Formats: sequence, structure tokens, C-alpha cells
Amino acid sequence: MRRTAAELALGVRLAFAGGRTGWIRTALTAAGVAVGAVALLLGASVPALLDARQDRALARADSTGAIEVPAGDTLLVAAVESQWGANAVRGRLIWPESTRAPLPPGVPAFPGEHRMYASPALQQALRGPDGDVLRKQMPYEVIGTIGPEGLSGPHEFAYYAGYQRVEKLVREGSWRVDHFGYTIPGDVESGTGTYVVVAAMLATLLLPIAIFIGAALRFGSDTRERRLAAIRLVGADRRAVLRIALGESLVPAVLGLTGGTALYLLARSRAADVQLFNVSVYPADIRPVPVLAVLVVLIVLALSAGMALLGFRGVAVEPLGVLRRSTVWRGRLWWRLLPLAAGLALLYPVVLPGEVGEDRTGAGVVLLLVALIPLLPYLVPVVARALTGGPVSWQLAAQQLRQNPVSSTRAVTGIVVAVTGAIALHTFFGAATVRRATPDDPADPGYMLQTAAYQAPAAMRARTALFEQVPGVRAGTVARYPLYSTSGTTHLPGYLVVGDCAALSQIATLDRCADGDAFTSGEVPAAVTLLDDSGDEPAPGDRLPVPRNLRHATLIGSDAEYASESILLTSGAMPAALSGVDPWFVETRMFATGDAPATVAGELRGVAAAIDPLAMFTAFAPEHDKYATLRTALDIGSTIILLMMGTGLLLDVAARLHDRRRLLGVLTAVGARRSTVIWSVLLQAVVPVLAGLLLAVGAGVALGAVLMRMSQVPILFDAPTVLTPVAAGLVLVLATTVAVLLPAARRVTRTEELRYE
Repeated sequence: MRRTAAELALGVRLAFAGGRTGWIRTALTAAGVAVGAVALLLGASVPALLDARQDRALARADSTGAIEVPAGDTLLVAAVESQWGANAVRGRLIWPESTRAPLPPGVPAFPGEHRMYASPALQQALRGPDGDVLRKQMPYEVIGTIGPEGLSGPHEFAYYAGYQRVEKLVREGSWRVDHFGYTIPGDVESGTGTYVVVAAMLATLLLPIAIFIGAALRFGSDTRERRLAAIRLVGADRRAVLRIALGESLVPAVLGLTGGTALYLLARSRAADVQLFNVSVYPADIRPVPVLAVLVVLIVLALSAGMALLGFRGVAVEPLGVLRRSTVWRGRLWWRLLPLAAGLALLYPVVLPGEVGEDRTGAGVVLLLVALIPLLPYLVPVVARALTGGPVSWQLAAQQLRQNPVSSTRAVTGIVVAVTGAIALHTFFGAATVRRATPDDPADPGYMLQTAAYQAPAAMRARTALFEQVPGVRAGTVARYPLYSTSGTTHLPGYLVVGDCAALSQIATLDRCADGDAFTSGEVPAAVTLLDDSGDEPAPGDRLPVPRNLRHATLIGSDAEYASESILLTSGAMPAALSGVDPWFVETRMFATGDAPATVAGELRGVAAAIDPLAMFTAFAPEHDKYATLRTALDIGSTIILLMMGTGLLLDVAARLHDRRRLLGVLTAVGARRSTVIWSVLLQAVVPVLAGLLLAVGAGVALGAVLMRMSQVPILFDAPTVLTPVAAGLVLVLATTVAVLLPAARRVTRTEELRYE
């Protein structure tokens, strides 16, 4: 044990030997380990983070489901969901029925009439640009702040407002609660496909980091091996050499873990400033699960030790030098196809109709990215064997690519993985953006407000005028009644729609229209029956004769598909029997033109809140780019990864030139031109990246199609989105290779390198 400890300690000392080169090698390796460690520690904190968020969401849950709570020491609650840019607004109108009514978590007292407690993020938005537009959606006086225990995260937009009218609306959208923390939460939401997109992005960013760590750990291996040969000369055996190398490898691993922990604590302290995909967390939420934290440490140490020991495969460290066994590489294909087959098997159900589990698909996406790592070393010799003949420089490069493809593709693999993920995610984001920007039918509205109470024709026209006060908006209000046959058993595929000519022209093409006209879009019976929302049997007075002077109208937009046989009545043609009868809903459609302001959605929501804060407001037009934050994170992460890969490629090219300096010197000594030697080295770097980028395009397009299919986005690709990451990867390889090769060309081709004692 003492001898082993002494040998490990000697390895630790050697990690700082070698002057500036040794320090640089150790620092770069430690930096790579630190980046990987902080990513792994953040990943180990995800379970605790999600649990903390869900615990707060469950503690404030007020959805009783189908349970009706009797009046008593209860609180009346009405949900007012809204949107402000990329932020969902969670609003609650409350009014206590007793002094002992339950208080919402994070609220110190019940707010008075038209007063509210708001989250810090919402208060900041109210004070910020366009805050007056947001204020129209919640015209209440802010009297306090909701505490962290009542919020899912520091960036959540939420408020509790006192609203006495809630007690009159118990049957119209509000309910009673006698406590908070029901077992049927309505606040825990998950977007379809989001998990898969995030899994693909994490794999895109983390896999290259792991490859970079491996490349950094191999940097300077020849210098380390010469030192170990000298140690063998003074009496160390092969096992002692391995233990010394193991001790040397543990230094950057421990330094990287220390630096990674410091970076993790720094990132944790700034967690409240970050919002990703409309999700934010408090710093206290981020804490690694102890078992996973220990596992992270073990993974980093095992990876460091494993790379050190694998570096001696094919190398014999003898007292008089280092010998490398040169054999023809014979890679086997079958085991390299196993990750690819497993990934395709998990992703295959995506092309079939029906629901697909996100966990399964996410694992398939990660496996497909991992499958690229062993496939690339097999693909490069295939390309080299296929392209026979050519100039001497290519023959020299092809020979090296066939014999040692692993070293030729070692640093390129990370670039291929990063480019594959970038192609898949950017094509998906681009297709999703096109879908949001292009409506399915220009005749369909961008926004809609629906209420259930009857409104007279004059009130409907007044509602339309309120919305048309917003610049660049045209609107129309109609009342919709469901149509049944006279027996009351057969539902007709349409509605009885009442509105003025302008409103009716938004749902149908009319030849001409004047007050008192009536239209039909299909064949209807001589009389129809109107049923209320409960589906009760119709009363005799509910049977209405169909007007005989109906003219044909062609429905447009979604009505053409879902309400093909409708009756359209202007206000003058409305039967007197409908006066005071509640429709299924009174619907106001809003269309935003090109000259509408950027805050048009907020303006319209403010008008809707003034009309009825509990009315259903629906935005069909995009209010924000759902994937904007992920796209930004991907761009920043990809840039950092490519810079890291460039650094790793610099180290790899420099190490390979140093290892082959005597071979290159022999080529020069036997008459090979220096340009021939330089071109052979350049081709050895370019061919693997071209083969890898070809593989990346195929895999990236396939993954992009999977993500589009998962999120029900039309499969759409454009050349710039696909080729931009490819061009970036190719330029990076060429720039780094040339940057190392040209200054070192004269030195590595000198015949003096052949002389040694």
C-alpha cells in the first residue's frame, strides 16, 4: 500500500512537470473536466428541481375537479388565464365567504375589492415598457407581493385579486374551496414534444464535451510516455508505470471537479436570473441528489483513469524508449450498428399514428446521436478504399486513414455530433416558426372572445366597436345557437348564427346583405329545435320555423368544415322567440391587419378583461416564439462547443504531427516534396470531416423530421438551415488544421529529426 501510494504521489508530481507545456496540458484538461462536471451536476439537480416546483404547484392547487364544496368557511375562486409575450399569466379572482376562509399560499391577507397581490415579475412588467397595456388586463391596485411559496418560480406572472362579483358568478366559471392543495392540480403543464427537444439539445451539447475531455486527457501523451520510459530505466516495472500514469491523470480530474463545483455554485446563485422555456427556479431548488452527485464524481474519476489506461493500449513503455505496435485496423461493423438499431427502434413509432411516449422518443434521439461516434471511424476507411489512385499526397493520406482511422476521427467526432444536433434542432425551430407565422386559413380569426349570456343586437355591435378601437383590428360579433331537428334528437352540422352584415360576412361569402336578410349554407328542415347547453328536452316554444326567403351563402374558414349546414340571420330577421334566450356562446372574432401594433394581443386582452374578466379569450395568432429561448441557448451552446472542439482539434493535430515527425522526415529524406507531405496531412484532416458531415446531414435531417412529427409540425427543410452548421464545421476544421500545419510544416519535415542517440 505504501508503494502504491508513493507511485500515485509521483504521478501527481509529474502532472505539473514539463514546464509551460505541462501546465497548459493540465489546465486544458482540468477546464474540459470542469465544464463536463458542472453539466453533470446540473443534470443531477434536475430531480430535486422538478420536485420543488411541483411541490409548490400542488400546495397552491385550487382545482376541485368535479367536487362541489358547500358554502361555509370557504373562498370563492375564479381562474383568469392570460398571456403577456412569452409569459403565461396565472390570475385568480378571489372573495372570502368567511373570515376563516383559507388564504392562498404566499398571500399575507385577503385583498380588498379591485386590489391585488402580484408576483415580483408581474410587478416589474407593469412598471416596464408597455406596462399600461398589461395593466388593462388586470385593472387592480397592487398592494403587496406574492411570496415564493405561492409561485412556481421567480419569473412567473401571477396575481390574486379581490373581486366581489365572483360570488354572483359561482355557476359561470368560479367555484368554492375550503383549502388549498387539492390532489387534482391544474397548474402542472407540459408541452408535447418539449422533453424530446430538450433531450436532443442536451445530447448535442454534452456529448462533444465528453469527447473534448477525452481529447484533452490524451494531449501530451508522448511526453508522458518518455518520462515513464525514463522511470522504467531506474527500476520501475510495467505495473508501477501504470499506477504512476493513473496518479498523473487524477490531477486534472480532481482540479476539474473542484472547478466544476465552483462553477456549479456560481450558476446556482444566478439561477433566479435565468428563464428557460417559460420555466424559472429559485436557487434553493437547485441541489444535486446525493446519490447522483456521488455518481458524477465517480464517472469523472473513472473516465479520467480509463482514458489514461486505454492510452497504453498498443504502446510498450520500455527502459530504452517507447514502442508502438503498428497493425492494420480491422474495425467490426456489427457492434457499431447496435446503438443505431436501438435508436431507430425507439423512434420508429413516431411515424405511426397515435400517441408516442416522450421518454421513449427522447432516449431514441440520444441513442441516434451516440451511434454516430462509433460509425465515423468505420466510414472513413471505406471512403479511403473507394477512392483509389490519385496523386501521391492522397495515396499517403489514404494509407494512413485505412490503417489508423480512430486517431484521424478522434477530434472530428465531437464536431459531427454538434453539427447533427444543430441541423435537427434548427430545422425543427424553423419549421415551427413558419407554421406559427402562416395561418391555416386567412379567413380564420387571430383572436376570439366567447361569453355565454344573451346579448341584444345593439350590445353585440357595441362590443365589436370596443375591439375595433384598437388600431389595425377589425372585428365582428355573432350569437351561435346549436341546431337540432324538430324531434330534438338529431344534431344538424351547423348553427343558427345571428349578427349584423359585417359580422356575418366574416364567416360566409354573401352576394349582398341588408338588415332583415337570411341565408343558408346547405339544406335545412322546415323547422329546427334549439337546445340549451345542458341538452334538456326542448320546450314547445323552442321550435322555430325556418325563414322561407333564405339565400345561399358559402361558409369560409373553419365554419366551412365544422358548420356546413348553418342558418345565418341578420338582426332584423331574428325571431322574437330568441329574444332573451342564452345562446351557446356569443362570439367576437378579431382580425389583426398588417398595421396593427406589436402589442395588439395585449390590447385585445385588455378590452376583453374590461368586458368580462372571466370570458374565454383565445389567441390563434402567435403571441411569441415558443422556442426563442431554446434557439438562443442552442446558438450560444453550439458556439461554445465549436470553439472547444476547435481547441481540441488544435491539440489533436499538433499531437499527431509531433508523433509522426520522424515519419514525415523520412518522406522528405527519400525525395518527397514538402508540399506533397503537407497536402497529405491536410487531406487526412479534411476527408474524415467530409465523411462525418455527410453522415451528420443524413442523421440531422432524420432527427429534425422526428421532432417535427412529434410536435405535429409540417415537415419542412430549407437549404440554408441545413448547410450553415455544415459550413461552420468544415471551416473550423480547415482553419485549425492550417493554423497548426503551416507554422509546423518546416519543423516536422526536417531530416534532422531522424538523428537521435
